[in-house]
Amino acid sequence: MKQKLFTTTQAAAKVRVTRQTLYNWAEMGLIDAPDAIAPHVRLWTAAQIDEAAKMKGRLPRGRAAEAAIKKLKKERKRK
Repeated sequence: MKQKLFTTTQAAAKVRVTRQTLYNWAEMGLIDAPDAIAPHVRLWTAAQIDEAAKMKGRLPRGRAAEAAIKKLKKERKRK
């Protein structure tokens, strides 16, 4: 059975963040982003979208976010 894939725009809509937020989280190492299949084209799996949604729930807003991001990066490195 084929796995359903989603564009970055669709993934962002499901997580209720912007496309740029997904790119930022991936660049910071907070989530695993899919490889580009063509210039400016990434296809996300449901599992990757779920991972991003969980990350959204774990990140506070404002000044507390910086400390939380450092902590989450350390946790991901241990895995």
